[in-house]
Amino acid sequence: MLVTERPVVIAVCGCPGAGKTTIASATAGRLGIPFLTRDEIKTGLGLSSAFVAGDGSVWLDQDFHVAGGPVSRRAEAVMVEAIRLLAASGVSLVVESSVLSRELLGALLAGGARVLAVHVVAQEAVIGRRLAARAAEGGAIDRQLLSLFQRGEMNRSIFEPPESVDAVVEIDTSDRGAPAIESIVAAVVALLGPARTGGGSLPVEPATNRRPGPAGGWRPGQSVESLRRS
Repeated sequence: MLVTERPVVIAVCGCPGAGKTTIASATAGRLGIPFLTRDEIKTGLGLSSAFVAGDGSVWLDQDFHVAGGPVSRRAEAVMVEAIRLLAASGVSLVVESSVLSRELLGALLAGGARVLAVHVVAQEAVIGRRLAARAAEGGAIDRQLLSLFQRGEMNRSIFEPPESVDAVVEIDTSDRGAPAIESIVAAVVALLGPARTGGGSLPVEPATNRRPGPAGGWRPGQSVESLRRS
C-alpha cells in the first residue's frame, strides 16, 4: 500500500453499464493499491440487517433494492468517510462511484489528495445490452437502471467528472478487449512527478482499448511507490 504526504486517488466514474468496476478493479490490481466501491459497502450494510428465511435463503431489507434509496445513501456516506480517513493518512487508492459527488471530492481535497478522474464511457447500444443482460438475471436495481436508461434519463453528461480534479482520463469500453489502463498509469506517473506551476487539468489524451507499450518507464507488476523513482 502506497502512503505519501499527498496521495493519488483514482476516482472512476461513469454511467451504469459502462464498465467502471472492470476498469477500477484492473487499475487497483495493476498498481497494488486499495479499491473502494459503494456497491460493496452497500452489500455489507444490507447483510448487516438481513435475515435467514425458513428455507435457508437470505432476505435483505426492501430498501436495499431501491436504486438511490436509504441503503445506497448510507453506503455513500460510509464510503466518503472512509476515503476522507485514508486520504488524510496519505494512502493512495482507487474509488468507484457513478457520479463524483461534491461530498466525495470534498473529502479527497480536504485530505490533500491529488485526484485523477477516470471517466468510463461506452456506446449507448453497448450500455443498453449490458444493462438488459443484468436485468434479465432478476436484479431489482438492475431493472430500475435499465428502465431509467431506456427513458433517456442517464445522459453521459450526468456522469462527467467536475473541473476541480487534477487530471482526467477517458476510457471507452465499447470493445470487448482487455481493459486499456495504460493511459491511467501514465497520468498517475505525471501526478507523482515534479510539482506543476499554474492550475488546470493535465492534458491527458482519451484512451481506447488498444494496447500500447507501457508509459513512463512503468512495467507490469511494478508498484505505485516505484513510479516516483522511475
